[in-house]
Order: sequence, then C-alpha cells, then structure tokens
Amino acid sequence: MVKRREYGSGSVYQRRDGKWIGAIDAGFTASGGRRRVTVTGRTDAEARRRLRDKVAEVKSGIVVMSPNTTVKAWADTWLPIKEAELSPKGYKALAGPVRKWVVSTIGSKRLTQLTPADIRSVEAKQREAGLKGTTCAATQRALFNMLRAAIAEGHAVPTRVLMAKMPKTSPSDRKPLSIPEALAVIAAARDLPHRSRWHVALLTGMRQGECLGLTWDAVDFDAEEIVVEWQLQRLPYRDKRDRSKGFRVPAEYDSVQVHKSWHLVRPKSKAGFRVYPLLPVVAASLREWREHAPDNPHGLVWPNTLGRPASNIDDLEEWHALQGAAGVGHPAGRYYHVHECRNVTATRLREAGVDGLTITSLLGHTSLSTSEGYMTVDAASKRAALEKVAAMLELG
Repeated sequence: MVKRREYGSGSVYQRRDGKWIGAIDAGFTASGGRRRVTVTGRTDAEARRRLRDKVAEVKSGIVVMSPNTTVKAWADTWLPIKEAELSPKGYKALAGPVRKWVVSTIGSKRLTQLTPADIRSVEAKQREAGLKGTTCAATQRALFNMLRAAIAEGHAVPTRVLMAKMPKTSPSDRKPLSIPEALAVIAAARDLPHRSRWHVALLTGMRQGECLGLTWDAVDFDAEEIVVEWQLQRLPYRDKRDRSKGFRVPAEYDSVQVHKSWHLVRPKSKAGFRVYPLLPVVAASLREWREHAPDNPHGLVWPNTLGRPASNIDDLEEWHALQGAAGVGHPAGRYYHVHECRNVTATRLREAGVDGLTITSLLGHTSLSTSEGYMTVDAASKRAALEKVAAMLELG
C-alpha cells in the first residue's frame, strides 16, 4: 500500500530531463492566484532535503518566490492591486512614474539581482530628461513601496537596495502674492459677476477642486458658514472605447457623477472636511452672484456659462488673465499658480499672529502632531482669523 504524504509536506517527482522537483503550495498571492513554490535536485534525496527546508520556511512564514521574477513582472502584478486601493488621482500619480521611468529603465532586471546602482540609474535617466529632484524623489518612493510589497509577498529583494539614498529634492519656488499684488488681482476681478470665486480663493485658501465643486447647499447664509465636503475631479473610464463599462474607481469610493467624466468626490483625508466662516463681504458677493449664476442641475456655485462643471483649465486661464490685467506675476517670470492662493491665506494668517492649529484647520492640512490632532478649533477663532486676513486684503 502506498503511504499518503502528510498534508502540507509537498510532493516530489522526476522531470523528463532527469532532474527531481519538489513542490509545495504556499497559500495565495495578493491577486488571488495560488502560490506554488518549487525546488530542484539532482537526486530524489536532494530534492526531498531541499523540499523539507522549503516546508520549514513556509511554516515559519518566510517564503521565497520565484528568483526569476523581473521588476516589470512584479509591477504588472502590484499596480492592479494598488488601483483597487487608491483614488484615481493617487493611482495615476503612482502608476505613471513606475511605468514611464522604473519599468523602462530596470524592468528587465530580476528582483533578486537588484542593486543600489539600479535604483540610481532610474534617477539618472530622469535627470537626463531634465526632471527636478522632487520628481525623482517621488519616483523613488513609489519604487521603494513597490519593492517592500514584493518582499512582503515573499520575493527575495536584497535589503541593500532599500538603503539607496533618496534624491535631493529641489527647493520649491512657491510663494504668496504680496498684499499689493493680491489687492491688484482683487481689483481686476471687480467687474466679474463671479468675483466671489476669487474672494473665496484668496481669503480662505480653498483648493481649486474644492471651489469648483462647491454647491449652494454647502453655503449656509443663515449660519454664516461654508462647508467643504466635495471637490470636482475627472475620473478615468474603465474603457475609453466603451464608456458603458463605467469609471475606474476603487471599491467604496464616494463619488457623484456630474457631467460625463466630471464627478464630485470626497476630500482625500478627514482634514479635508472643514467649515469656513462666511464673512459679510463674501456673503454679499455670493448673494449677488446667485442672482446671475447659470442654472445647473447640480447646484454648483461656479459652473461654466452652459451650466456645466467649470473646467480646471478654463479656471486657470482666468486666473492667469486676472494677473495679466493686474500687472502682477511670480518673480521667476511665470504667473502664480492657482494653488498659490493657499500660500496667500497661509502667509497672511501667520503674519496676523494666528496659531498653527487654526491655520491647519482652515487649510485642511494634516501636519500637526498626533496630540494636536485630537484638539478642535472653535468657530469664533476661525472667524477672527479670517477677519484679520480680510482686513489685510481690504475685504473687511
């Protein structure tokens, strides 16, 4: 009678080329496939000895995957996993650099044979293309995350690879408009019926997507508050040629379709949900704009002239046009970015002596220490802070 092998001890067989193969199931991969680990021996006894060692590794939780897996092969496995976890915008920021720079540079390299020099070669290729250190550092962080996930899956990535130095980041040239510049832009927007758009941006520091996704039901004139709980964003189609398949978003991703690929999506962090005091000058300009705003079925505060979501590109062009009309611009010779409106708010708040907790609460940042994260900022403190900024911008 043939004795059955103990469950979990694997099996041994001889290939046609004469080599002996030991195989064992080692659970499942993160993508759901069965993980099959094999060993090779010149004799039956050698294969069994190596298989016993491998069984011990499996039981201890240390499993080395195929030594032939390349960086590209692992990226092809890992990226779909991340696509199901991250927001569309976050996934794009991760997958783009991995596919364009990592896979194209070291995709053919085996994970087991990677060296710090391979990591540096990715940065070198980006530097040759004229990219800045900040971009190189972001790419390397994505690469390191991918390699750590490979290690967690059982791939034998050399530890020294993760000890490679991070690229030096380039100093940011972002800066706020000066008070005279901000006043000039506000003056240039004075004849716009929707000038409230730029009052809110410069006074509160709301992000572009938050402004374009603001709805009238989030503006409470009686309570004198603006609630930030959505932002406008384009979501990618699963199949551009067959849009009936819907949009590529992770499970339980909270979004509301507004028009075609435009959606209202939730802020990326809890800090993004916040309440702004509605100061009288902003309330007045919003009330006036509500009388002339294009009708739209979604209740957007600042839609385009057709009542559809305003494009972030059109919004940016208007911001540049206002700077051109005001005769202002960044010292580097470019226009100020829309995001630099937040720098205006942050800088003016700091100049007004507002405490850091109130500033981060208003801007929706998450950079405070853990202990401060359990603290709250009362509405009166936030209102007093914005009133100081309004006075500086002569909006009081």
